[in-house]
Amino acid sequence: MDAAIDCLVEYGYAKTTTRRIAERAGVTPGALQHHFASKTALLGELIGYIRAKSMSEMFAEGVPSTRSIRKRQELLLDRMWRIYRGPLFTALIELGIGARTDPELLQHIAVSHDEMGRLNAMAAPILFPEHAERPELVPLIVSGQSTMRGLALVGLAGEADPDPLWPATRAHIMAMLAQVLGDPELSP
Repeated sequence: MDAAIDCLVEYGYAKTTTRRIAERAGVTPGALQHHFASKTALLGELIGYIRAKSMSEMFAEGVPSTRSIRKRQELLLDRMWRIYRGPLFTALIELGIGARTDPELLQHIAVSHDEMGRLNAMAAPILFPEHAERPELVPLIVSGQSTMRGLALVGLAGEADPDPLWPATRAHIMAMLAQVLGDPELSP
């Protein structure tokens, strides 16, 4: 799986082949085919692997122990931003590009998207118990994730370096959270 991520990042979806993945992984193409009948089968499995690995990275340091809701949110946003700026997000975008013309791969992405929604719903009350009963909480998390994905795409498209834009974007996400949740501690 890691070899497939490396190939997607280095070569892009169109030039990632099972032969290249096998070579990068140090296995024969036949051994790879024994486990995955096609490129789409392998990459379909890869989507779930990337989501799981992203969640593992997100929570590798545990839930921030600060009592400040604002500081906790900033720390979590910064962690997520690092993921969006890394190879896992790049590989996931390449898979999305491939899924545009591959209905089987698109189905894997749809399932993964639904899974991510369930993960957000499970994580939200753990990360923000003070807002766990608010129906707006999960949609706010999704809006923040969407904003970060959009900003990260600016970098992947070569339009600009998004890292200098991140602090202002984070401030906007925090302001949105404060306004919708009505929590004065989230305000600047």
